[in-house]
Formats: sequence, structure tokens, C-alpha cells
Amino acid sequence: MKINSTIQRVAETIKKYNMIEKGDKVLVAVSGGADSVCLLHILYVLSENMGFKVGVAHLNHKIRGEEADADERFVETLAKKLNIEYFVKRVEVETLARNKNVTVEEAGRIARYMFFDEIRQEKKYNKIATAHNRNDMAETILMRIIRGTGSEGFAGIKYAREDGVVRPLLDVKRSEIEEYLDAIGLDFCTDKTNSDNNYTRNRVRNELIPMLEKDFNPNIIDTIAGMGETVSSDGEFVRKYAERLYERINNPLPKEEPVVLHKETMEMLEYPIKARLVRIASEKAMGKDFALEKKHTDEILKLLDKETGAEIHLPKGLIVSVKYGWLEFRDEKNRKEVKEFFANEYSCEAEKDSRYYIEPLDLEIEITEEDYESYTPKEGEILIDKEKINEKLYIRNRRRGDKMAVFKDGREKKVKSIFIDMKIDREERERIPLIATQGEVVAICGLRVSEKYKADKSTKRVWVIRIGKQ
Repeated sequence: MKINSTIQRVAETIKKYNMIEKGDKVLVAVSGGADSVCLLHILYVLSENMGFKVGVAHLNHKIRGEEADADERFVETLAKKLNIEYFVKRVEVETLARNKNVTVEEAGRIARYMFFDEIRQEKKYNKIATAHNRNDMAETILMRIIRGTGSEGFAGIKYAREDGVVRPLLDVKRSEIEEYLDAIGLDFCTDKTNSDNNYTRNRVRNELIPMLEKDFNPNIIDTIAGMGETVSSDGEFVRKYAERLYERINNPLPKEEPVVLHKETMEMLEYPIKARLVRIASEKAMGKDFALEKKHTDEILKLLDKETGAEIHLPKGLIVSVKYGWLEFRDEKNRKEVKEFFANEYSCEAEKDSRYYIEPLDLEIEITEEDYESYTPKEGEILIDKEKINEKLYIRNRRRGDKMAVFKDGREKKVKSIFIDMKIDREERERIPLIATQGEVVAICGLRVSEKYKADKSTKRVWVIRIGKQ
């Protein structure tokens, strides 16, 4: 029977890619369209025998007025009919798109995953199931070919992501989904925007693929999707090799920020590995869903021939710069937040056996008092002679004209010059807190201590300053 064969194929896909296990809580993203309604029903059928729980999440994008509200009511009714826990949220996606300067499609994706994450954290769902199907796989690969892509782009949509997002319908075609719903007599909503060919994906779906099926290959969906699976399998080895190599040539500092690649090492590698490393670094800086086009990957690699200060700005806010022998990858939004934060001075009193959190930098500073003779300093820690501290200490950001004693005779040097000597780039300098009295700099966190406050042979007790991620 066709219904059972579709359910069985989805069950096999789930097992093959270890998507869902016994005891899992699976949040199903349901728009009300045929794909998501089919996914919900199949997972509902499988949940009892496979031992997992199903919930429903629906985001109303507030774009199609009453039609969108009707979709919301439909999903709510369906969830109640199946006696499934459901969650609904309304977001003005067009406003979000303007605020974030992205397309409406991208804003919708951002809003959906933020909503899913909210539910996952609050209600302890550990998997999110989306209704991407075999047609979506083929459409995605074609769109990437049109834009220009590396080998990862040919691999298409991942069956299961590391963050718990799974796609159980990727082995089922859209025509089979519609046949399934017709066979069980289950209604679904039709989004009129799916026929709007102003959207690139709709043009690929409604015009390009039908033309390819008619004039070149009636099985084009399976052909392209199958190619994606082959490329994905072949690329797994290269991906794992590149990820191991990335761990060796990225930021050597414990805090691992900013995201960087060692320039000299990159220059010795072959193009496919260099390109893969650039894409890994971009994802680290921008998030897992960030994808570079080949032309942008090539632009970044051209920076390997440039000197410190060279910089390019790429779509969605990625900034790549050359900094003292490193390629640095930053999210423009995060850089702007840091700049805004440092536009104002900050300062707080430092006390022993305390922890301080600097939120915009995601940095934690811990201060403890230790016996100098018995204590073994760890990498990145700085030690201040307790007996030499005669006034209150403060944790603060760098100020214009700051100086610190760097010579035994007490002669000072500007903190700015110290940073330059240590080849710390301009933006990173603003992220490094100082320990200071009202009148002088005592230490630069994670880097060095003033000669006046260093521990020596006469030291008995020290303040240990640690800095790192929260």
C-alpha cells in the first residue's frame, strides 16, 4: 500500500541518519502546507512504535493577512485533533527584514529558528524536524549552481545537522507527499506566495525544473538529489580532514577569538583545502547556516597576497582582514556592538575571590589570592604581588594616554605602544581589559604585569588574574 511504503521509507531515513532515537522530544515545524502536514502525520504515526514524543511549532509571518491567520488556525486545529502539544508565535517578518537588512525569505528563516530555539530551551525538545523534501534538495543544488558554489554546495541539504535539526522527508518527492495526503484524506493549506516567481526558489521550482523534466530528463529531481548524496559522501573525508587542520591553524589563544587562520600555512595548501578552511572559518564567525559563494571564497583567498590592513566586506556582514600574519573573520554586527560598547568608558572595583563578566565581549575575569611559592601559573594568567597593592584596583577598558611601567627602573611606555609591539591589532586592543589603580595601569589582562607590581623573590602572596570565556 502506497501509504505504508511512504511511512516505511521515512522510518528507514530516520534510522539511516540516526535522526531520532527512543526518548527524544521532536519539535515539528508546521507551516500548514502539504510538506509539513505530511511530515507531522508520519512522525505522529511513527512516534508510538519508535518511542519518541512529537510537538508542533507554527510561526505566523504576518505577511499574508487573513490567509496567514487561517493557516495558524488550521495548524492549531490539527495539533488539537492529534492531541499534540503545540506552540504558535506571530512575527512581523517584513519589519524584521528591514531592520536586519536582509531579504524577507532570510528574515523568515531567522525568525523561525529563533522561535524553535526558544521552545527547545524552555520545553526541553532536543530535535527540530523540518519538512524539506527531495524536490527541495534538487532546487537548493540548482540555486547554488546558478549562484556559484564549492563542493559543499553540490552536497545539498543535510539530512541531520549537528545542532539537532533533522529532515526526515528528504527521500520523499513532493508528488509522493501530495499522494500520501490525498490517500489519508488530510487537508493542507496552500500558500499563494509559492506561485510568485519574483522569488528565486519559486522560479526554479515553477519554471526551471519543469523545463528540465520536459526537455532533458523526466527524472531530474532524483538525478540531482542523487548527485547531492554522492558528493556529500565523497566530501565527508575532505571535510573531516579540513576540520582537523583548522584546529591546528586557527587562533592559538584559549579564548579562540577572533576567528583566524594562519596566513603562512594557508599559502602552502592546495586550493580545495584552502577553500574548505575559509568556509569553516566563515561559519565559525557567522553561524552554521552561513554559506559562501565561490566568488567570495576566491576573494578571501586573494587576501593571502596582501599585507596587514587589507580588508574586504562580504554579504550578510562578514568582514575578512589581514592582521599580522593571520586572516581574521568577523561578523560586522558583533564588531559594531563592541565599538558601541567601548564608545563609553566602563570600570568596576576589583576584589579578590571574585568574578566579573563583561557581557559585550563574553569575557569573564576571575581574581583569586594564592601563595606565591606553591602556586604554578597557568597559560594566560597574570600574577600581581599582593603586598605592592596599596590602593583600590579597578577593571576597566583602555583610555587615551594610558601608560604602564615596562622597565626595571620604573620607566613607562604607552599601553598603545605595548599593543603595537605585541602585534595586537587595533580592534582586538579594545577587547582587552586592564587592571588599574586611579592613577596607573597595573596589568594588561592575559598579557603582562607592570614591572612595579610583578612578583619577585620577596613575594609571599599574589593576586591571580584569569581571563576567558564565561
